Amino acid sequence: MESRSMSSSADRCPAAMIRPCSENCCAKSRIPPHWDEERKHWAMSEAGPYASAKAVDDAIKQAAKNAAAAKPLVSVSDRIRQAYFDRFLCRVFSEGSASEWLLKGGTGMLARVPDSRATLDVDLYRSDLTLDLALVELRRLASIDLGDHFRFEYATHEMISGGGKQPYTDGYRVSFEIYIGTSRKGRLSVDLVVSAGITGEIVVTQPANRLALPRLASADYRLYPVVDQIADKVCATVADYSGKPSSREKDLVDLVILALTHDVDAHSLGCAVATEARRRGLTPLSALTIPTGWGARYAKEIGSTPYGRDFGDVGAAVGLMREFLDPVLDGRVTTGTWSHASLRWEPVTA
Repeated sequence: MESRSMSSSADRCPAAMIRPCSENCCAKSRIPPHWDEERKHWAMSEAGPYASAKAVDDAIKQAAKNAAAAKPLVSVSDRIRQAYFDRFLCRVFSEGSASEWLLKGGTGMLARVPDSRATLDVDLYRSDLTLDLALVELRRLASIDLGDHFRFEYATHEMISGGGKQPYTDGYRVSFEIYIGTSRKGRLSVDLVVSAGITGEIVVTQPANRLALPRLASADYRLYPVVDQIADKVCATVADYSGKPSSREKDLVDLVILALTHDVDAHSLGCAVATEARRRGLTPLSALTIPTGWGARYAKEIGSTPYGRDFGDVGAAVGLMREFLDPVLDGRVTTGTWSHASLRWEPVTA
């Protein structure tokens, strides 16, 4: 896995230079030129691109069945939907190192941890464009032809708002129709947001949930920094919304899964949470407080993952968060690394 940091987490600037959109950027784009040599390699080392839309469709279904047989907790239908998302995201990230897009949300979780909870949409983030320019750029990338018989046709978009507690996350919910050849496969929903920036390290990696389909052109993803993702979920959990507590019990599910699967730097996490709390206008946090009434939806969501075996109820989740988050939030831990293997904070070693 390759990690790439644009700057240190302590001094990352939220502003970035805007890369102008080219003329006719919504016109249909062809496969990126820098992929030509890779496609030649695949043509020699594999059987070459699929000859027909039906061949691609059949290959995805068979790969999903094979993967589900090996790990049945994720269904065939969920794996097929994730494969459709992957074909879209390969277009979004097709510009390689020139890309400024970041993947967030549940799809970003699945790219890190393939047996995370299922999700029905894609969350994408830009910090260097206005919302309207980001939409234009997204439509341009969605139209790229990767020679995989997929098409993603823009359908519509509508405004979404983060509300008073998160005004900087206003965005668009963008819909695309999914086609393999002439066969419509459903609709893809993308939550597109532009905001002030990130504090942590961007990870560039092949998604962990990608099906084994080597004859399809693919791209690595750029993942929203894990400390910023944790900070988003911590602050969303403790915030109130027009006088009401958060109802997003899935945020606690994701926090548990991240604590069980990732090593996390204490200083970076503290900076990310403090920055996010300040942006939302929250008072400094000293503990993660779970809204009263949480439990049933958490248990259902975590129960669909292997992590529900040991952390299947909200009490167990809260206990884990007391070890994982509270020492950073109340200042007891400012350095060192959270070990997902030992489930404790390990001191810095010389």
